[in-house]
Amino acid sequence: MLLEGICPIRPTEDPEKVLRCVLNIFPQSETVINDGSIRFHTDDPSRFIHILRDQQIRDTAVMLIESGLKGDSTFFHLNKQAAFMGRVNFTDGNSTLGDIEVTVVEGGRDLVEEIRPRLE
Repeated sequence: MLLEGICPIRPTEDPEKVLRCVLNIFPQSETVINDGSIRFHTDDPSRFIHILRDQQIRDTAVMLIESGLKGDSTFFHLNKQAAFMGRVNFTDGNSTLGDIEVTVVEGGRDLVEEIRPRLE
């Protein structure tokens, strides 16, 4: 799996705190802070998946991630404020402070299968 993303940094925000938002959800990411945004990429979504399980929102995550599937890629938005607290909250991409935009470049279907609740 390969995930890439971008997170805006508003003029009133501390870039280090915005970086923390990204790393709380995707700690293995390689990041670059540009003027006004943080770009990141990772091949390890394990923390993201773990949070979804802890928050018991796997069904919702599967539904949202599958809805954007095109071939083997997909995209979704995460709330920055929730991410700052180490939580996942999916958004429509129109939050006031901006959202973390995540694109699953490859492995979108594999990600869905990793997240999907299994009958036990």
